[in-house]
Amino acid sequence: MNDWIADRANKLREFFSLSDDVNLIAPEVRENFKVSEQITAHLERFNIEWHIIPSAEAVPINTDDYRARLYPNIKFEAATNRDYQKTDSYRAVMDGHRRHQGRIVGIETTLKPKYLPNNRQFYGTIYGFETKADPFAAYLGRANFTSGTRFAHNYTSLRNFVNVVTEDWKSRRLMPEGYRLTVCPPVVFNLIGNVFHKEWSQTESLELGFYRDEAGNAKCYSVGSNAPDDFSYIHEIENNSDWTLLGFRTALVPE
Repeated sequence: MNDWIADRANKLREFFSLSDDVNLIAPEVRENFKVSEQITAHLERFNIEWHIIPSAEAVPINTDDYRARLYPNIKFEAATNRDYQKTDSYRAVMDGHRRHQGRIVGIETTLKPKYLPNNRQFYGTIYGFETKADPFAAYLGRANFTSGTRFAHNYTSLRNFVNVVTEDWKSRRLMPEGYRLTVCPPVVFNLIGNVFHKEWSQTESLELGFYRDEAGNAKCYSVGSNAPDDFSYIHEIENNSDWTLLGFRTALVPE
């Protein structure tokens, strides 16, 4: 059972050049992870794929080695880099990702489309013409997404979408116990894309990610690729800014 954990761990070890004696997650996290066959089948219909996020001890993220491996196209001057590490944005990213380290998360792997005129592209294919390719299409309508796609939304409509999906899954007992639905966090997007889903970088479209602080406030970021096989792009955005060109993918994270 949970053979996928070993497969994911092997790929992570290879990517980070880690030896077999480095524990990526605590044994109890692996042992306590239980999802029924019914919920597993349900999540597969929405392209939710389980992943382990290495612990802070196994893979610290505030190192030059981590930045070189996962953010090679972000260029910092030494002084500027030190100043950036003092900002609220940097701390939000670091603190947000620490909450996921050493945990198991579910990441939606639905293909994101290219940009084309009028931003009417649908998730699920590269060109995005097929309206039914997006497994969450029905929920977009129920959440009153005016575009009918994952683009041209705003913070309010996106929060409504998460609430609609959450209420439906919970009412049908299809939400994994101890998890909540959210938008894929930025550093998780970068990590899973780099190691497991390089195809996400084949389309130039950007996606939304955010972290909540202890007060429940969200810091929002646009994330994506600077080139094929790269996931270095991350930029803080305002909650009330224009999100016309930003798509998003869902994630299940521990509550």
